[in-house]
Amino acid sequence: MLLTAIKLKVAALAVVAGIETGDLVNPSADMTKLMNDLQKAQEAVQKNPQDPKAGSDWNTAFNGAVQQVQKLAETDPNAAYALAHWGVLAGGNNVDINAVVALYRKAAAANNAAAQIELAQVLLQGFRQDADKAKEAIDLIIKAEAAGNKLARRTKAQLHLSGAAAPLIPASIKDAVDLLEKGSKEGDGDSSVGLYQIYSRGAEGYQQDHAKALEYLKLAAEKQNNATALGEYGARLLNGDPDTKESPKLVQKNVAEALKMFENAAKGGLAAASRILGQLYENGLGEDIKRDITKAFEYYQTAARGNDAAALLRLAQASETGVLKNPETKPDEKTGGFKPEDVLIAQNPKAALDLYRLAAQNKAAEAFFAVGAFYESGTVVDRDPQKAFALYMQAASAGVPAAMNRLAGLYANGTGVTQDIIAAAGWYKRSADAPFNFPASKIAYGMMSEQGAGVERSSVVAERYYSEAAAQGAPLALVRLSTLHLNGLDGAKPNYALALAYAQLALDRTGGQSAEVQNYVKALEEAKDKDGKLVITEDVKKQAVAELDKLKKLLAPASAPAPAAPAAAPAKADGKKKK
Repeated sequence: MLLTAIKLKVAALAVVAGIETGDLVNPSADMTKLMNDLQKAQEAVQKNPQDPKAGSDWNTAFNGAVQQVQKLAETDPNAAYALAHWGVLAGGNNVDINAVVALYRKAAAANNAAAQIELAQVLLQGFRQDADKAKEAIDLIIKAEAAGNKLARRTKAQLHLSGAAAPLIPASIKDAVDLLEKGSKEGDGDSSVGLYQIYSRGAEGYQQDHAKALEYLKLAAEKQNNATALGEYGARLLNGDPDTKESPKLVQKNVAEALKMFENAAKGGLAAASRILGQLYENGLGEDIKRDITKAFEYYQTAARGNDAAALLRLAQASETGVLKNPETKPDEKTGGFKPEDVLIAQNPKAALDLYRLAAQNKAAEAFFAVGAFYESGTVVDRDPQKAFALYMQAASAGVPAAMNRLAGLYANGTGVTQDIIAAAGWYKRSADAPFNFPASKIAYGMMSEQGAGVERSSVVAERYYSEAAAQGAPLALVRLSTLHLNGLDGAKPNYALALAYAQLALDRTGGQSAEVQNYVKALEEAKDKDGKLVITEDVKKQAVAELDKLKKLLAPASAPAPAAPAAAPAKADGKKKK
C-alpha cells in the first residue's frame, strides 16, 4: 500500500531542496547521509545568507549532491526520484523528458507515492497526445487516490471538474465534490479550499452559496492551517467584504482579528503566515498597520526557514538589490552611498543566487527566471547560455512574462539554442498577451509584425501592440507609433500630424531627458518627402497639437512603467565564479 511506506527520518516534515524527506521510501544509508548534509547546507543559507562566516554555498552543495545522486540513482529509487524532481536545475539544457519519466517510473515502482503523482503530472503535461501515457497517468492517479493519497484525490477531483481525462475519469461535478468533501472531513485544507471555490462560483447541481463557501474557507484557514485559505480569509478581514447582491457583506473589516489569526498560525509553525505578516509590515496598511521594514524581514526570515517559496524569493530579491531600514533614507552627499547603519540587507549576489535556487526548488516560477538571468550574465557563476535557456523555459512554461520575453530574445539571437525567428515571435506574443502584460514584449512583437519577421507583416497589428505598450507608459512604443504613421499603415497615406504628435508625447513622457527621443524628434522635424520638401509643415504642427491632446487622454498610463524584468541579474558580475 502507498501509505504504509517506511519514511525517511531526517526530520519529520523537513523539506530539503524542494523534496519532502518523508516522501522517501527505505532510503539507503548513503542517500540518508546525502539528504542530511544537504539539509545542513540549506539551513546555513536560510539562517543568515548575509553572514560570510556562515560559509553557506548552496550552489556548490546542491551541485555536489546532484553528482552523488546521479551515482546512487542506479541502485536507490529514492535517488532516482530526487534526480527526476530536481529536473532542470540538475540537468540544465540536457534534460531529456523521457529520461525524467524513466527516473520517476523507477521510484514509483518502489511504492513512492510522491513519485507516482509527479510522474502522472509529467505524463499528462508532457505527452498530451499520447493515449498510452495518458492512460498510465490516470491509472496512477486512480490507484494513489484509492490508497488515500490527498494530492491524488484533489487531482482526480480536478479532472472530474474539467473533463480533461474523460472517459477514464468522466466529467462529473458531483464526483468532484464527493472527493473534496471526503478530503475536507479528513483535514485536507486544499480540499476545503476547493469546496469554497465551487460554492463561491456555483456549479451545475450546486447553487452559488456565499455563506456555505465562507464556512469552508474559515475551516481551511482557522482549523486546517491552509496557506491559501489563510491568505484569502485574512485579506477579507483586512478589507471587509463589498456589499453587493452578487457577494453579500459576510465578513466585516477587522484588522486586529486578521493579525491575531496570522500570528497564531505563525506561532504554530505555518511558514506562509509569517510570510504574509512580512508582506503586511513591508507595505503597511494605512493607519491600521504601520510600515516596519525591519519587522517585515524578520518575518520573511522565519518563513524562509520553513521553506516558504515566496519568502525565499523576497529574501533573494532583497539580497540582490539591498534593502534600507528606512526606504526614505538619502545617500551620503559626499560618497553617494549609504552608511552601514542605514542598511538592513546589503547587496550580495552570491547570497541572492543561493536563495533563488532554494525558491526555485520550492516551485517559485519567478526564481527559475532569476537563476537563468545569473547564468545568462555570468554573475557569480560561469556564463552558460544553454542553462539560462532551460531555466527561462521552465519559468516561461509556468507563465512568467519576463521569462517568455528573455526566451524569445535567446531564440531570436540563437543564444543557448538554435536560432528560430518563428519561435521568438511566438514567445514574444505569449509574453505580450499574458496577464499583467509586459511592455517590452509588446514592443518586440510589434516590431516583428511591422517587419514581417517570424510572423505575417502587418503594421496594423504592430500599431495595436505599440499602443498597448504606450498605454503602460513605454516611450519607445510612442516612437514606434510615430514611425508607423510617418510611413503610413499597410500602404495607407502617411499621417504626419499623428506621427509628430506621437513623437512629442514620447518627448513629454521622458521629460525631455532622453537623447534618443530628442534625436528622433529632431530628425522627424527635418524629414523630407521624395520631392525634397519638409513633411512637418506649419499646418502639420497645428494639426499635431489637436492630435496630441487626444493621445494624452487615450494613452494615459494606468500605472508606472513596469520594470524590465523582476529580479533581473545584477549589472556587474562578481569576480568570483563557480560552476
